[in-house]
Amino acid sequence: MSFNPFMALLTQASLGLAGPTPAVLELGNQTLTANRAALELVVRRVREQGGEVGGLEAINALDETARRDRVAEFYRCLGARAYQAIDVNDTYGSLVMDLNQNLAEQYGFRETYQFVTNNGTGEHVFDQGAIYRNVHALTAPGGVMVHVMPFINYLNHGFYSYHPNLYYALAAANGYDLLALGVATRHGDGVIAAAGGFPEQGVLRHGCAVPLAWLVSDAKLPRRGWPRRWLDLALGRLPGATPAQRFGLTLDRLLVSGRKLLTFAVLRKDGDAPFQVPIQQRYEHAVAEELTRAGSQGAEHG
Repeated sequence: MSFNPFMALLTQASLGLAGPTPAVLELGNQTLTANRAALELVVRRVREQGGEVGGLEAINALDETARRDRVAEFYRCLGARAYQAIDVNDTYGSLVMDLNQNLAEQYGFRETYQFVTNNGTGEHVFDQGAIYRNVHALTAPGGVMVHVMPFINYLNHGFYSYHPNLYYALAAANGYDLLALGVATRHGDGVIAAAGGFPEQGVLRHGCAVPLAWLVSDAKLPRRGWPRRWLDLALGRLPGATPAQRFGLTLDRLLVSGRKLLTFAVLRKDGDAPFQVPIQQRYEHAVAEELTRAGSQGAEHG
């Protein structure tokens, strides 16, 4: 999987939320494709925070081919004490397991980690329930989960594409703290809704904070052919615009520069309760009412 420029920025911003020396587990073996500009930005941000940058500078000094297998080293330079990946092959030393399976039941793998990522991996796995159940099980209580997944225009890249509202619902169903939710290009241009002290300014290369309501709305893309100055004016000054309209305008602007968009989420697992399947926000009240009605009818016939 591609550990791209945005993933490098997001990792630097979020790894510390998992503790001073977290153990890291990634779904999918990762190839470091972050370019020199992104790595230089990571070095600058670490230096500004008073961190040691010698190891990061050494990685950045390598050519693109030589640094492809340096993701584990990148994490260690940021403070991780241990690193492991799981995939269907052993590239870069990955553990070989089928992510369609329950890892505990199929392989007896019950290790937990403080920082678990699903970076461009879940879309290649047919059983989506297994992905999110495994991430939940692999994350220690108090640990951080990071998802960076294809959203728009990743055509035939994997089996699936993902929308921000999935992670909002996943957090609500499982009591996760939704630390950050956003949309970005692979180079780190995008928008973010952050909470709980998440360092939103340290994630994106270029972008801004937006209300969470935008990201979970039904985005209304503008009509084709609108002049760019109209879109910018509408985004910035249209007082009656709905969250869906504003989100649509924002996506349109990002697509001009990026052509493909990722959705990302940073979640904290507070407890150790069993995994709960989420219900999409727009239907949760209807489902709850139906279950209540069915329960009442069952009680009447009991």
